[in-house]
Amino acid sequence: MKHVYYFVAALSLGWTLLSAPALAAAPAAPAAVAPARISPLVKVPDGRMLAPDIARVVSQGELVVAMLAIDNPPFFSVRNGALVGTDVDLARRIAAALAVPVRFDRSATTFDAVADTVASGQADLGISRMARTLKRSQVVQFSDTYMRLGHALLINRVRFATLAGDQPLPQVIRNFSGRIGVIADSSWEEFGKRNFPRATLVRYKTWAEVVRAAKAGEVVAAYRDELEVMQIVRSDPSLALSLRTVTFDDLESPLRVMVGIRDTTMLAFVNEVIAQWPDKPTVSSVLKSIK
Repeated sequence: MKHVYYFVAALSLGWTLLSAPALAAAPAAPAAVAPARISPLVKVPDGRMLAPDIARVVSQGELVVAMLAIDNPPFFSVRNGALVGTDVDLARRIAAALAVPVRFDRSATTFDAVADTVASGQADLGISRMARTLKRSQVVQFSDTYMRLGHALLINRVRFATLAGDQPLPQVIRNFSGRIGVIADSSWEEFGKRNFPRATLVRYKTWAEVVRAAKAGEVVAAYRDELEVMQIVRSDPSLALSLRTVTFDDLESPLRVMVGIRDTTMLAFVNEVIAQWPDKPTVSSVLKSIK
């Protein structure tokens, strides 16, 4: 049996040796060729390669910025035939960084319509004294903050005294159940629902109409940012006899730029422009600039 085992083992070893060269000579399978990568960048007329959303603006030769049709000084208003204001300055700063002129689209008659103009692609940006809301966040992206405004109420003294009775002011304000005037289709309508759930919100087309309603006692208070409320009393000190102001340290409305939902590179670009803006406006600086 040993001889048979050795014979079989030797035969097996011989077959392996005879087969090895043949196996070694078999051609190797060709290596897979990686597909060529296609750049996501777009070439613009001057030869630069840019992100698609930036290339769109550069190729069209202008930055289109949506802005409310109704003047809101000192943010945007027509003075001596020219559009001026802090929001106008920011728009021009962004356009200059892109090396294109800016064109303002002022067809929107409500703040929410400004957001819709950007969302539909009719404008590249929306800069119009606007804050982020849940409704707007579903259709546009928002930049970093370029100015912060606290919340405030302009209160009719007689109507408020009737509502408050002997209750302390903070308690009445936090549990406000009277009528509050707000600008329709603005962030203040959403803020009012959130911060004063017991109140009845009365919608007006313009801020001037809201203030008039507060003066006349149609509403107990007008609700907007501290800058606008302070301007009303500052412009006419005699109003202090019939109206009073209440500001909130824990509520603020950060102003932001609106960008199209797909324009992620543009959003990053706008954020960088804001970050490099050395003299961003504040409530104090804006009030000093108002004559």
